Amino acid sequence: MIKRSVAMLMLSIMLLTAGCGIIEDVGQTVNFATETTEYLQSLTDFGQDMNALAEQAMTDLDARTDLKERLLALKEQVQQYGALQVPDYAKELHQSISEYNATLQQGLDQALTNIEQGRAVFESTGIPDTINKINELLNQINQLAP
Repeated sequence: MIKRSVAMLMLSIMLLTAGCGIIEDVGQTVNFATETTEYLQSLTDFGQDMNALAEQAMTDLDARTDLKERLLALKEQVQQYGALQVPDYAKELHQSISEYNATLQQGLDQALTNIEQGRAVFESTGIPDTINKINELLNQINQLAP
């Protein structure tokens, strides 16, 4: 009787432990999907605003400062996304986004240099093209959703 109770207890613990792993995997999947969607949407939003922001920055010192802060915040967001834990099924998607992020970071560095040198902010940065590619990726992801 005691052996049976101990065996049942051990079986219950093993099932709960395995269940926790499944729950953790689901939580990681939901977190990745949410973080990725929010991240890609923020890049899309920036892409829609960037031309107006650049025009304002050319003539308004406060707008130039705001744009610089927004570029720095975006750069930090790109870096944070790179540290996101990725479920196994999404490693290829994350790799694609990471490749775009590398290009985007170089473009953000160039845009910040352009601001400092008084040049057109997004000249020779590749940011518009990269954001367009990211938008295409976001559209593909959205088409996969039910």
